[in-house]
Amino acid sequence: MKKLYLRGCKNTYHKLDKKRKYTVYYDPINNNLIVFSPYDDCTVESVCGSIRDEAYLYLINELNMNKNIVVSWSQITGTTSDYKIYYDMDVDMLKGKSHKEILSIINNNININNGNCCGYKYVRLRMAKKIK
Repeated sequence: MKKLYLRGCKNTYHKLDKKRKYTVYYDPINNNLIVFSPYDDCTVESVCGSIRDEAYLYLINELNMNKNIVVSWSQITGTTSDYKIYYDMDVDMLKGKSHKEILSIINNNININNGNCCGYKYVRLRMAKKIK
């Protein structure tokens, strides 16, 4: 899938890397990235479709209203998908990196005492906070 269309999202995301499972999509209008990390037999489609409505709408609103954010979105087979939203990132630098490098950089952006839980989170000023 070379382009990603998310229901309710104003912009189209374009695939940056060539790997099939671990993919990175870029929105050139808002300068946002979505980094998908599906596990087991999950796909990008299953990650996008396995999310609570409230959490999905929150995410789409953030993607529509913000610039320079990175979303790390993942799923393990048999579960709902989880995401973390990282604000105020250097997306221009990140979009040239590999999937693994992007995850390493953004995970280093979290305060280690606050970033190790599952669910829906956002990260500002290195502090991870759960989205209610």
